[in-house]
Amino acid sequence: MAWFIVESAALDMQHIAEDGMLNFGDNHARQYTSKLIDMFERLADMPYLAAERQASQQTVRLMPCGSHNILYVVENEDVVVLRILHGLQNWFDLL
Repeated sequence: MAWFIVESAALDMQHIAEDGMLNFGDNHARQYTSKLIDMFERLADMPYLAAERQASQQTVRLMPCGSHNILYVVENEDVVVLRILHGLQNWFDLL
């Protein structure tokens, strides 16, 4: 099983990294990015680990990681990361 990241999630990762470097420094930003990628790997190994949530358009899985939520779907046993949103963001409206 593998994981894939769609364009909106890639933009989220870029924003998280840039914001992390500005607010917490390069080392912390790199560690946090690595933590997110480690979670992608874990989800690829166990794609049904996170609970399903009903969004407005589809059912997604939501896995907390640090201050963020990883929103993904399982397609052919692979994890497709749709968004990586801060825990305070309204993920329901952003999908």
